[in-house]
Amino acid sequence: MQTLFEFSYDQVFYQLKANNFGKELLFRNGELVSQGRAFFSTSNDHRFLCPKHGPLRLHFRVSLKTALVTYRLENTTAVLYEGTTPAQPPKWLAKFEQKLSPAPEQHLADCATTPETETAIETEHKVTERRWFRPLLVIGVLILKLSKSAGAIKAALAGTALAGWAWLFNLEFALGLIAALLIHEYGHLHAMKRCGLKVKGIYLLPFIGGVAVSERATSRWQDFKIAIAGPAFGTVGALVAYWLWLETQYPALALFAAISLLLNLFNLLPMVPLDGGRIVQAAAYSRKGKAAKIGLVVVTGGLSCAAWYFGFYLLMLFGILGTFDLLSDTDERDKALPPMTDTGILVTILAYCGLLAILLWLSVLMADSGIPGTNLPLIFISS
Repeated sequence: MQTLFEFSYDQVFYQLKANNFGKELLFRNGELVSQGRAFFSTSNDHRFLCPKHGPLRLHFRVSLKTALVTYRLENTTAVLYEGTTPAQPPKWLAKFEQKLSPAPEQHLADCATTPETETAIETEHKVTERRWFRPLLVIGVLILKLSKSAGAIKAALAGTALAGWAWLFNLEFALGLIAALLIHEYGHLHAMKRCGLKVKGIYLLPFIGGVAVSERATSRWQDFKIAIAGPAFGTVGALVAYWLWLETQYPALALFAAISLLLNLFNLLPMVPLDGGRIVQAAAYSRKGKAAKIGLVVVTGGLSCAAWYFGFYLLMLFGILGTFDLLSDTDERDKALPPMTDTGILVTILAYCGLLAILLWLSVLMADSGIPGTNLPLIFISS
């Protein structure tokens, strides 16, 4: 157990301790007065009895962005004390600015800014902008010259995706994400080939992800196999990376495993057009009647609203597109796809839930590794 935060009120010292698995203990002058569990959460309530004030409630919320905890101590009628203090979150709540944020800017100290220094700074900024602009210009020209080739388009998209993710985070994270995307999409591609479909390849899309392109599936069972193959391959890749990290203690392997977990957890959300939504769709569209189909529309639309509320705008965009796709689904060829049997639907549900359980279990293990960045999957879930 480690101390999450502490404060004093009315000559009483309060201390909240927590571990990496969500268990929390509240101490009042060293005496345990409340305990609970806030698994995958950044806030919680603790209720206890105070000899002087009667029943009390301590509510707190941890900000992952600022590493601050806001707390409020209140009784049944009024707020007695509130404040904000630096938090010492467990490993799985550590902010990912530790790994992903750039180093703080260095400021000139103990000297006044003069016109000469301002001119020097502006000149340095211009030189830096030119250094960044010239390589981008060269890359743009090469893309235009090679754009007549499909292979060149794939390479250009891959290079742009790598540069984009490296700019947004860092090169190590970008390489791990690209590798995780390729393993994930190769799973889809492998399933497409096993189903006898003509494949066109894998395309990496900057700031979005990747996509494996092939002919359309000819049955709901093929839809399921193709959709689940990506997360399945990605999970195997994460497990292998985690095992190699245990053997070698090489931090890059742990970070890659965490990135792969994050990617595949994201894709297993039951929202069309994500893999989880396609898996659920394959089962729902194999049943007669409209109840399951309406339920899928409601879930996709609901997750879109939740994504907007929590600030996951890319996920919100996917959900909006998926909702319109489901509502405008009038393709007779698509409706004529042979449905799965009841046994096939049961296998679909079990495979989906089992794969999700493995990803969640491994996410908890990775978050406890203590390596910056490996808590990303649990941060995504807690958000």
